[in-house]
Amino acid sequence: MKRGGFKPKVPARPARPDRSAEFASYELPKPRAATIRIIDGKARMVVPVPKHPPVRDEAYRRLVAAMPCAHCQRPPPSQCAHADEGKGMGMKSDDDGCFPLCADSPGRVGCHTLIGASGKFTREQRRYLEQKYAQQTRDKLKETA
Repeated sequence: MKRGGFKPKVPARPARPDRSAEFASYELPKPRAATIRIIDGKARMVVPVPKHPPVRDEAYRRLVAAMPCAHCQRPPPSQCAHADEGKGMGMKSDDDGCFPLCADSPGRVGCHTLIGASGKFTREQRRYLEQKYAQQTRDKLKETA
C-alpha cells in the first residue's frame, strides 16, 4: 500500500525508555512440574513428558534407502520410512527405527503409501509391521557390517 502525502491523524508514540537494567536481577518464576486439568468432571494431575531431540543420521537413512523394500522385496532404490510410534505434536521419530519401503510409481501404489496413508492397515497392524521391518533392517545391516 502506497503512503499518501497527508500527515498522520494520530501522533506517533513516544519511544519507551530502556528499563532492562532495573529488571536485570529479577528472576522469572520456574515452570511448574505438573498442571491440573479437569477431565470428566474431576480434577486430574497432568505431568508433561520431557522431549528429547530425535536421533538423526543422514548416512544411515541413505544406507536404508539403498536396501530392497521390506514389505514386497522390490529392488532398490527405496524410501526410508519412519515408524509412526513415538511421534506427537512437535516430536519426530528417531532414525534408528526406520526401514526401507518402495515408493509410488506410475500405475502402482508403493508400500510406503500403502502402509502409511492408505488406511488398509489398522493401527495395531501398522505398529507390528513397523517394529518387525525395523528389526529386520537393523539385523541385515549388522550382517553386512
